[in-house]
Amino acid sequence: MSPEERRGEEQAALERERQAFERRQKAFINVTKQFRPHGSGQPATDDLDELGAADAEWRVADAEMRRIAEEIRTGKQW
Repeated sequence: MSPEERRGEEQAALERERQAFERRQKAFINVTKQFRPHGSGQPATDDLDELGAADAEWRVADAEMRRIAEEIRTGKQW
């Protein structure tokens, strides 16, 4: 893989992680604002499902970033 392709992969991974983090953050805020004293204390099932899906997406993106960071630290393919 060329240096340009590696940089492209790194940039794409960073963008995926950022977008996944923002989705997760938005879902978390949406769920927590449903708790007392601001809400009923019972978050909507759809909102909890979205939080679970957003968290799973972020974990995958974070793992990819960790892999790339480890490869950079060890000098492997970077």
